[in-house]
Amino acid sequence: MKKIISRKRYKFINILNIWLNSKRDIKIQSYQKYEMLIKNYIYNEYLSDVPIQKLTKNDIILFFQKLQNNNLSISIQKTLLYIIKSAINYAYKNKYCYYIDLTDIKLKIENKTIFILSKEEQNILEIVLKENTNIRKICLLLCLYTGIRVGEASGLKWEDIDFSNKSLIIKRTIIRVKNQNNTTKTILMESTPKSETSKRIIPIPNFIIEMLRKFKQNDNYYLLSNSEKLYDPRYLESFYNRILKKCNIKNNKFHTLRHTFATRSIESKMDIKTLSEILGHSSIEITLKLYVHPTYDMKKKSIESLVQYMTI
Repeated sequence: MKKIISRKRYKFINILNIWLNSKRDIKIQSYQKYEMLIKNYIYNEYLSDVPIQKLTKNDIILFFQKLQNNNLSISIQKTLLYIIKSAINYAYKNKYCYYIDLTDIKLKIENKTIFILSKEEQNILEIVLKENTNIRKICLLLCLYTGIRVGEASGLKWEDIDFSNKSLIIKRTIIRVKNQNNTTKTILMESTPKSETSKRIIPIPNFIIEMLRKFKQNDNYYLLSNSEKLYDPRYLESFYNRILKKCNIKNNKFHTLRHTFATRSIESKMDIKTLSEILGHSSIEITLKLYVHPTYDMKKKSIESLVQYMTI
């Protein structure tokens, strides 16, 4: 058993703060996310006041049972579990506590319903986007036909568009983070993509390439701001919502374009490995679990194929 050197009576919240302070070299958006989750979900809970040397696995289990009873989203629970496991591991390595085995703590994961555009809705949307074309409409088409995220679309510069090879490269994203100077609540900043696999080259359909040619600007300019000024992803989200209203399509999240791209890709028989790389996922499993959801039509065709096979 590892000897505990520290004799100070640290509470778990103290350990969380020490651990968080050790993570200042991570992306600012990740740091602020961890900081916010600790403040909102742990700080006022019983767990925060437990002395680290008396903390048990059962305390952690009870904490997550409460979160699940309150129907907290699985994504937030996953991040909280990462924070707690990492902080406890940090405490053990730095001799604040004895080893606590949390490896078998599993979260109850329920399948999340993912909304995609129907083929009819997609057709209506495309008709409207191809009328009186502007760069924002083209970027929406780009998201629909490449699956890029709203922050990635907002971060595209003309230098990222390869007209010769008809492709784009994702190497930055635009995010909104808390302003450390407190002059305003939040500020826009350019960041690297979500992960290493998010840095990727994606083919662009011919018809979109030809539309982009007509709007080509200085290589250093962002597509959407038509300047070197950062473009707020919320503006593109707002524009998307107005387009949906014009199309009489039920309001949905911008990420629906990404979900729709993934699903249509599977329907068109694109192999999972290729799709996973286009989406920028680190594994095929993530693509299957998060973005590829069989539609009713796909299920119906599968049953019909099975019936045909079994009656031959």
